[in-house]
Amino acid sequence: MQKRGCPEQFTHMVRQFHDRMMARVTDNGTVSEAFAVTNGVKQGCVLAPTLFSLMFSAMLLDAYRDEQPGIHIAYRTDGHLLSSRRMQAPTRASTTTVHNLLFADDCALNTVTEEDMQRSMELFVAGCANF
Repeated sequence: MQKRGCPEQFTHMVRQFHDRMMARVTDNGTVSEAFAVTNGVKQGCVLAPTLFSLMFSAMLLDAYRDEQPGIHIAYRTDGHLLSSRRMQAPTRASTTTVHNLLFADDCALNTVTEEDMQRSMELFVAGCANF
């Protein structure tokens, strides 16, 4: 996380929550011996959505550093957002691209065409290899 710009104090705090984490598995009433959990976060951890967003954002930035697929959206901020006639005035309309939508533990990658989605997935898979 520090490689991605998170402060050392934050990284240290997160480590304290997860270091020496142990788990057991129950199968048909039989409980396993305790074993060390070496990756992931505790189920129900209040930090899990934040950690997911931080790391997934870093993965997405790395995966799409050279290409930015997404959906282009035109908008206005003068209070007339729903007027299609006003959207035609290029002086007041702005455009942005929505590349992805991050949720608590999920992500939606946005594209317009099937080919764009295929290319987006190829970039994503290649980016995941860096983590």
